[in-house]
Amino acid sequence: MRLLKAMQEKERFSCTEAAIVDYILAHPAQIAEMTTRELAEKTYTSPAGIFRLCQKLGLKGYNEFKIKFTSEINRTLPCGAHIMHRPITGKDTTSDIVRKLAQLEVEAIEETKNEMDLQQLERIAALLDAANIIDIYAYDQNYSLAQMAVYNFLQIQRTAVAHNSLNSQLSAALCSDQSHLAFLISRSGINQRLIRTAKLLRDRGVKTVLLSTSGQTELAQLCDEFLYVANTVDYLDLGGNIFSVGVRYYFDVLVSIILSQHFTEVEKSYQEFENYLGHAEDKDRLW
Repeated sequence: MRLLKAMQEKERFSCTEAAIVDYILAHPAQIAEMTTRELAEKTYTSPAGIFRLCQKLGLKGYNEFKIKFTSEINRTLPCGAHIMHRPITGKDTTSDIVRKLAQLEVEAIEETKNEMDLQQLERIAALLDAANIIDIYAYDQNYSLAQMAVYNFLQIQRTAVAHNSLNSQLSAALCSDQSHLAFLISRSGINQRLIRTAKLLRDRGVKTVLLSTSGQTELAQLCDEFLYVANTVDYLDLGGNIFSVGVRYYFDVLVSIILSQHFTEVEKSYQEFENYLGHAEDKDRLW
């Protein structure tokens, strides 16, 4: 909760900035819907003053502040007590839905990006580069994200396997060694089957990376690396959609890091694949 912690350090702010911070902390539910001008009117300040406050907090502007602030507040509230309004309601037109979903995905990426640690990403990319096999453990909707990641890893010449069923996960974990790298995807972080798998992987010395919404769960404590993914709990808040956007974003970033580091080899391999595919299609036409 880096933003909330920074906002509570009152000595860093001027009297005007402190007044804005006090109002925001006292009215968190209103901030998500409030414009810069509206906040300025409520705090008897100016939009420029709010912009300067956002910059002092290390953010580019008020929109980025709202995304990060709302996310951190939501994560500190009891389960279900979210301040954000439903993104989709019974009154929405098709035009509203198209606009809202685009905004929702952009905000999910922005929130996830703001929590990214570049050194951590480089550390995980190094683990990826050194691994002989990448195992991805996930259930239900998250399994489709794992399958997509497997395909993308194959494109950069990395052997990856997605494990879905309990038997498959336990068998893969028992067969793993330190030449493997494991990713676990869990929105809640409390999936008992994944916890069992993580314990097996830890016992076998396998490095593990968890993509989830909280670093305070038992599953997070069992894994070597935790990557925060934007999320909201309720289905009607489109929490699953938000989480899947963040997970795909992380995998795309990691794949792209490896692609950048091995671009020449990957490009050569891709050309060989295209040539082979073209020859295979020519033979199929002949038959």
